[in-house]
Amino acid sequence: MIELWIALVLTWMPVERVVDKEFNSEKECWDYYETIIAPNTTLAEGKWGKQNLTSQNRRPDKNFHFKTNHTYPIRTYKGIGNTDKGNDSVWLSCEPKYAKIYNE
Repeated sequence: MIELWIALVLTWMPVERVVDKEFNSEKECWDYYETIIAPNTTLAEGKWGKQNLTSQNRRPDKNFHFKTNHTYPIRTYKGIGNTDKGNDSVWLSCEPKYAKIYNE
């Protein structure tokens, strides 16, 4: 069986959860969104605004931000709209398309 991965995007204003794209692996998913498209700007930042950085002012690695109970990391972005109020945040996660849900 081929394992498919999805880029799951959660936006806060309006609240939406969508699959942005499908990939053949977790690495392919993260590599796609972390591709540099302009000086110091990734493809994800071009879509969703500046990425939230670590306290050392670096892009977080795979093990940094929140993790779901499935241990897939989440990257957060400030959003491209009304960022001064923080209500335009975007969360991105690369997860298996058919992940087992533990609370079924």
